[in-house]
Amino acid sequence: MKMKDLLFSLSFLVMLVLAGSQVLTAQVSTERMAMSRGSNDGIILELPGADDKMVSKLWPDWVKENYDVKTKKVKKTKDEMAALNFSIPGVSAGGKVDMYSKVASSGTGSELTIWIATPDGYISPELDRRRYLEAEKMLMNFALAVSREQIKMDIEDEEDALKDLEKDLDKLRKEKEKFEKDIVDAERAIEEARAAIERNLDAQGSKNKEIEDQIDKVEATKRKLKDF
Repeated sequence: MKMKDLLFSLSFLVMLVLAGSQVLTAQVSTERMAMSRGSNDGIILELPGADDKMVSKLWPDWVKENYDVKTKKVKKTKDEMAALNFSIPGVSAGGKVDMYSKVASSGTGSELTIWIATPDGYISPELDRRRYLEAEKMLMNFALAVSREQIKMDIEDEEDALKDLEKDLDKLRKEKEKFEKDIVDAERAIEEARAAIERNLDAQGSKNKEIEDQIDKVEATKRKLKDF
C-alpha cells in the first residue's frame, strides 16, 4: 500500500473514533455474489449497529449529493438499486460506470453491497488494485456519513428523552401546586369548621337556656293545675 493510501486509512480510523464507536468496526470485504446482471464481484461494507432502513434511506441521498446521480430501484428485483452512467473519481478511470447496490440487515446492524460495472469488468482487487482502493475509500466515506446520521439520531432520542423528563417534572410541579392548594383549602375549611363549632356551641348554650326556661314554665303550669 502506498503512503497516500496508508495516510487515508489512518485518517479514516481517527475520524471513526471521533465520530463514535457504532461504526468503529466498519469493514470492507469483497465477494462474488449474485445480482440482477448475474454473478459478479461485489464490495461489501459492514455497518455494525446501523439500522438497515436508515442506511437504505441515506445511501441514495449520499450518492446524489456526492456524485450528482439518482439511484433507482432495479426492476424485477426485491431490493437492488442502480446508479447509472456516472463518474467516480479514481474508480471510473476517465469513463463512466454503472453502480448497483443492495442494503440488508446483518446481525445487530446492516451491510451495503455494491457492484461497480466498468467497461473493463467489475471493480475488484483482482481487476485493478488502485481503482478498488478508491472504491473502498468511497464506502469508508459513506460509513462516516452513517456514523454522523447515527449520532444525529442518538441526539434526537436523547432530546426526546429530555423532553419526556421535563414533562414529568412539569407534571410533578403542577401536582405539588395542587397539593398546596388542597392544603390551603383544607386549612380554610378547618378554620370555617372551628368557627362553625363555636357558633354551634353558642347555639347549644342558648338552646339549653331556652329549654331550662321552658322547663320552669312547664313546672309552673303544673303547679297551677295542682292548686286548682
